[in-house]
Amino acid sequence: MTGLPGFWKLLGFTIERGDETEAVLRMDVPEALMSPFGTVHGGAIATLFDTGLAVSIARRLEPEDRIATHNLNVTYVAFTRDRVLRCRARVVSLRRTVAVAEGEVVAADGTLVAKALGTFGVRRQRPSESVR
Repeated sequence: MTGLPGFWKLLGFTIERGDETEAVLRMDVPEALMSPFGTVHGGAIATLFDTGLAVSIARRLEPEDRIATHNLNVTYVAFTRDRVLRCRARVVSLRRTVAVAEGEVVAADGTLVAKALGTFGVRRQRPSESVR
C-alpha cells in the first residue's frame, strides 16, 4: 500500500505517535461530521476508534499482514463540541489470528469523550503468498 487510505484525509486523521506500546491518532473533525446539535457525531468517534485501534495493532505486525474488525464496542461518556480529538490506543492481546485493542478518545482540553474495546481478525501473509 502506498500512502494513507483516502478516507483518512476526508476524516481529518493523522498519526501523531505510534510505537510498540501505544498509537495516538488525531482527528481534525470536518464540519460535515458535526451533529445538528453542534457536537461531534458518534459515528465519527466510532470510526476514529476503529482506525486508531487498528493502527495500534498494525504497528506490531509485518507490513504485508492484514487485519479486519470483528467487533467494536464503544462507550460514550461525554458530548464534545471540540473539533480536535485524539484516540489513544493500545494492544491488549495479539495472537496469531486474533487481536484485541482498547483505547480512549479525548478532546483537546483532555476531557474523556469515549472508551472502546475492539476485536480484530489477523491474517498473516506467508512470504510466498500474494496480497489479494
